[in-house]
Amino acid sequence: MSEIRTRPTARLLPFSPDGRLLLVRMHDPNVGGPEGHVLREAYWVTVGGAVDEGETLEEAARRELKEETGLDETTAKLGAPVWYTEHVLTVHGEKRLLQETFFLANAFTTDLTHQGLEDSEREVIETMRWWEPAALLASPDTVFPTSLRAHLPALLRGEVPGTVIHIDP
Repeated sequence: MSEIRTRPTARLLPFSPDGRLLLVRMHDPNVGGPEGHVLREAYWVTVGGAVDEGETLEEAARRELKEETGLDETTAKLGAPVWYTEHVLTVHGEKRLLQETFFLANAFTTDLTHQGLEDSEREVIETMRWWEPAALLASPDTVFPTSLRAHLPALLRGEVPGTVIHIDP
């Protein structure tokens, strides 16, 4: 059996000035669960992506935020890493262990640009939305990480963990 390739990933929890959380609605037919099964319906995920060679997690978080949303150091403040999870996905038929670190980010604006998206991202991203917390918590939509709704209320109350919390994927 071949070894599963790891994919360190920086993910972001960008909050608007009025406390809404930015999520991405997407569907990628080339990404499935550990057994390769692809979800039929689109789902919501956090902003973020792979850490490039030689990049720190924080550098990757800043880059991904800018590429996917246009938010940079003048329009958002990157906060501390708060969550971590690992899970196996099948990407283009190859199993990969995603090692995801989630950073808080406080946006000073809700204006987004998507000029930094790669073509492959443009093909799978349907939209982005600033979610009202109550609407997100009540929504029947699929959201990843699946434990986001369980951990979100603490962040909304200003309870930022002193160390990174391990969450379910």
